[in-house]
Amino acid sequence: MSILSRLFGPRQRPTPAEPAELSRRLGVPSPDQPRSLALYAYDTCPYCRRVYQALQGLGIEVPVRNTRHDTLAAQELRALTGGSQVPCLVIDGQPLLESADIIAWLESYKANGSSR
Repeated sequence: MSILSRLFGPRQRPTPAEPAELSRRLGVPSPDQPRSLALYAYDTCPYCRRVYQALQGLGIEVPVRNTRHDTLAAQELRALTGGSQVPCLVIDGQPLLESADIIAWLESYKANGSSR
């Protein structure tokens, strides 16, 4: 056990929101309620490519933060989630992990008339 662990206790990683919990907290977006979105990803990740394809197919534009080429983006992702897992869609400051969950949220977002 390190000295810091003895002084401050074990490091607590923030737990990313589960999709159902995130949906309850944020609700399904409506056209009059725009969301602040950012996608943490990198090009060679196959799961990120799935999300890129979904974004393109849905016609949704989301700022992408490349965690392989941008050290600040990698640091921000670690601060948000406690790790480096991508893809990570940040919705109004709340991280959503797992490509299937991200795609499901984006489809719901688009179905409710929201686009960016």
